[in-house]
Amino acid sequence: MTSKPRLLTGDRPTGRLHLGHYVGSLANRVRLQHQYDSFFIIADLHTLTTKPEREYIKEVPTFIRETVLDYLAVGIDPNVSTIFVQSAVPETFQLNLLFEMLVTVPRLERMPTLKDMARDANMDSMPFGLLGYPVLQAVDILLPRAQAVPVGRDNQSHVELAREMARRFNNLYGEVFPEPEPIIGDVPLLVGTDGQNKMSKSLNNAIYLSDDAETVKQKVMNMYTDPKRLRATDPGTVEGNPVFIYHDAFNPSYAEVDDLKERYRQGKVGDVEVKEKLARAINNFLEPIREKRAYFLAHPMIPRDVLANGIRRMQAEAKQTMELVREKTGLSYSFDLFTDEIDIFGEFDN
Repeated sequence: MTSKPRLLTGDRPTGRLHLGHYVGSLANRVRLQHQYDSFFIIADLHTLTTKPEREYIKEVPTFIRETVLDYLAVGIDPNVSTIFVQSAVPETFQLNLLFEMLVTVPRLERMPTLKDMARDANMDSMPFGLLGYPVLQAVDILLPRAQAVPVGRDNQSHVELAREMARRFNNLYGEVFPEPEPIIGDVPLLVGTDGQNKMSKSLNNAIYLSDDAETVKQKVMNMYTDPKRLRATDPGTVEGNPVFIYHDAFNPSYAEVDDLKERYRQGKVGDVEVKEKLARAINNFLEPIREKRAYFLAHPMIPRDVLANGIRRMQAEAKQTMELVREKTGLSYSFDLFTDEIDIFGEFDN
């Protein structure tokens, strides 16, 4: 399809995407899709590692739909990018089983993010599937033979494991997989509207890309600010103040932001004015995204075809990869048992 280097990244379909996703990854993907042959995975199998219950699984199709709409609304271009669903690619399960044989339990137990994931999911002990989460991520990366993976510094270890898995396979069986390089994002995590934690669906402190204007305004007006500032005439702290973090991220008027910061420090502006101007800036930022989302909602065959085409392309790529894997490992015998290529019963007679 293209001679560009290949990239893979994506999201778990656990809810609608929010401003934290945009700042942390989506804006970068929109830019990188023109430099790389980009594959964007909706990693539904990964949701099972922390939410295997039936009531959560029933929500996954809705969240897949929401994710596709958000991708298209922010500017992911299906003409240059491939959007697909992880579980729609049977080769994912096949390669995952093989890769599980190529890594040790102590190596996985050293992954720094797994204990945090178990804690966040309120798990007393780690299930086998969560322990194998990084292996499945390596499969996600290597099945399309991606050469680049955009990732935050806190998840760099997952790309390193994928590199190790590629090396291990290639050394054992022969060259198939590239060793993917991480593209490290230096964008800080966007603090949530509570001012205490990163923006998160589960913490109810997020402004969603699909929120309407009134919802955005209400969330902004309830945002955490400087707790030591009791009156508008009190000098306030700008540094680390969530309202000003958002102004810096989404208000294109540097002059207005600088003026608000100066007056805030001097106790010459109230929180209401600062928040009203922030709500206007965020709504101006989100309006084009809302318009695109509304268009795709009104023409549902477009996102449906985008996803179907993406799945077909990824299935074709996965099939090619697994043909190489079976050839190199010798596992192709299982496909040839009842053909003229191999006759194991004849061999027994010899």
